[in-house]
Amino acid sequence: MPEQSAILAAIGIMALVVYLTRISGYFVGLQLRHIRGIQPILESLPGCAFMAILVPAIRQGSLSEIIAMACVVLIMWHSNNVVLATGTGVAVLLLGGPYLDAA
Repeated sequence: MPEQSAILAAIGIMALVVYLTRISGYFVGLQLRHIRGIQPILESLPGCAFMAILVPAIRQGSLSEIIAMACVVLIMWHSNNVVLATGTGVAVLLLGGPYLDAA
């Protein structure tokens, strides 16, 4: 049977992870709130749910997928142009994918 201190440590770690997920979602929402296309999503989706969707996708993605996503976010942040951001992300995946994922 597990020790009581191990059980308390597990509960504390779970509480910390939930708190960090909620607070990081809030800060990401603050940074993305000025993008017009994302505004309705942020208003209807809590920050913790946003992070719960985003973090596993980043963690499970390959190097090319992570770089493509970073390019899309940066271009959307600076230009607010969905077509340019999406096109750049697709180009990174198609052109850089075989080279980045082979390493």
